[in-house]
Amino acid sequence: MNFKSRIWVFTLVLFLLPIMNASPAIAAAVPQYGGVYRTVMAEPRSLDPHMETYAQTSAVTNNTNNRLIRWNKDMSGVELDLAESYRQIDPLTFEFKLHKGVKFHNLPPVNGRELTSADVKYSIERVSGMYGQKGNFKHKYYFEGKLASIQTPDKYTVVFKLKEPYAPFINYLASDWSVIVPKELVDRDGDLKKSAIGTGPFILEEYIKGSHITMTKNNQYFKKGLPYLDKIQIKIMSDPASIMAAFLAGNLDSFGPYFFQVPVVKKEAPKVNITREKAFHMWVLRTQPCTTTYEALEPPFKDRRVRQALGLAIDKKRLLKLAWGDAGTVQIGSIPNFPPYSLPESDQLEYNPEKAKKLLAEAGYPNGFKTTLLTWNAEYMTKPAQVIQEMLGKVGIEIELKLLEMAQYFNTVYRFQYPLSLHVMTAGYDPDDWIDHYFGPHDHTTTYKWCNPKVWDLNEKQRKILDVKQRAKVIQEIQRELMKDGTHTFLYTQDSYSAYWPYVHPDEYFHPNSSLMGEKIWLEKH
Repeated sequence: MNFKSRIWVFTLVLFLLPIMNASPAIAAAVPQYGGVYRTVMAEPRSLDPHMETYAQTSAVTNNTNNRLIRWNKDMSGVELDLAESYRQIDPLTFEFKLHKGVKFHNLPPVNGRELTSADVKYSIERVSGMYGQKGNFKHKYYFEGKLASIQTPDKYTVVFKLKEPYAPFINYLASDWSVIVPKELVDRDGDLKKSAIGTGPFILEEYIKGSHITMTKNNQYFKKGLPYLDKIQIKIMSDPASIMAAFLAGNLDSFGPYFFQVPVVKKEAPKVNITREKAFHMWVLRTQPCTTTYEALEPPFKDRRVRQALGLAIDKKRLLKLAWGDAGTVQIGSIPNFPPYSLPESDQLEYNPEKAKKLLAEAGYPNGFKTTLLTWNAEYMTKPAQVIQEMLGKVGIEIELKLLEMAQYFNTVYRFQYPLSLHVMTAGYDPDDWIDHYFGPHDHTTTYKWCNPKVWDLNEKQRKILDVKQRAKVIQEIQRELMKDGTHTFLYTQDSYSAYWPYVHPDEYFHPNSSLMGEKIWLEKH
């Protein structure tokens, strides 16, 4: 069974479970037009899809903008979006034909003009960091240095020529972060942090920080008959209890409950539909980054044996149960829930506190040591941090927890100055995304840095392998090398829950950055 078949089986089952459990009347229902869909999320850092990494941004830009192609619902492959067709002419050349007559939103400075191939060229070049300070473009590694040229032979044709075979290319074009934007808007505002104008099914009507985001139906949308909704209103909230209360009071049409909220919702509103899916957000324990060379690392984490001891001291299964009620999947390597690239169970790091103590003694710490663990002050981070503190304490590593506000945490760790952190990795459009983004050469990485040239060389190798089986072997070798380094202990992914009132007909996509795709959501009159 090839890669697409495997991931199709895996993710399609997850996607179909709520549908198979639905009543025949709901399954056969005909979409209705109208209504305001009310949902909730935390505050976006900004609205610039080429600079951001948060799903809060894509919750807006996936509705205001389009991509050439995008991942389909179950991530078994890609589907067409702005492109009406595409073909691979040779190993280095891809040709895309655009839908004709696609219009940008009728707002200044774009004023409803037609989208052309020049917009695609500009947008992908902008993702690559060609316009502005490169460090601001968090996904520049998708295309930077990979493209020989982007040609626009006519208004509706885009031709990408690669410098060499590049296995992730199509997957990265389908990323939520590769949306097409108008150059005039960037020229006017300098960036897209506060603006979102595109060709998408909804137009950004209002964004009041700390309050709400309202998007209104685009009546000129190029996909006939879509969207169904009149509006999407996103309430900006972050307190889990307040969000659940708002949902149960009927002030929200959907929300994402935590596992411990699910029984309450079922009890208080038994007719609510709740779905559960595996997810791509992975909790990891990170050691001090290596920003220049191994020699520059500071004790005690300069010693590989110390880093390895951390992983041996953590009982991942018990951690998941105590910290998150078993509502997730224990992970092995750096690529979660992504067959055939994920590691098999036989590679799982053993739980062996006695061996951890032995390694610490060999490294010169027979009585352990004291250190600080950083994370942010949300329950889904503080609970596992406390369990990790207890587990590491049993092998002599005395942990002081430093709980920061979320923004303060990220500002701190992105300066790469900390001993240990409990972090959440997320990527998933291509296995390369889980490696280069975090462990690649230092001019590629943005959220973590590590000094292992062997990993860098192997990653360059896997990108050029177009055969899925052969590529998977190299990617698994990379993950084993990272596990030997002990730079991260890959802990678990948390399952994702969604709750909908019965009148809501969602359009669920597997990837967490595609969590709000409003194009086909509709509401039954009730």
